[in-house]
Amino acid sequence: EHLGDVFEPFFRSNPTRNNVDGHGLGLAIAKRVVETHGGRISAANRAEGGLRVTITLPRVV
Repeated sequence: EHLGDVFEPFFRSNPTRNNVDGHGLGLAIAKRVVETHGGRISAANRAEGGLRVTITLPRVV
């Protein structure tokens, strides 16, 4: 339900968990870099659990 939000700065899917390191910036930074280079980034839930992040960048010739 939060897949659309994971690329927003400081987003936490469960902000009450205190045992997680980080500040919620990694995917927001990745999105900005990928899109600046003309690419796409997306997130999806994996059937066996966890998150799959896919990055597609244009081919440079």
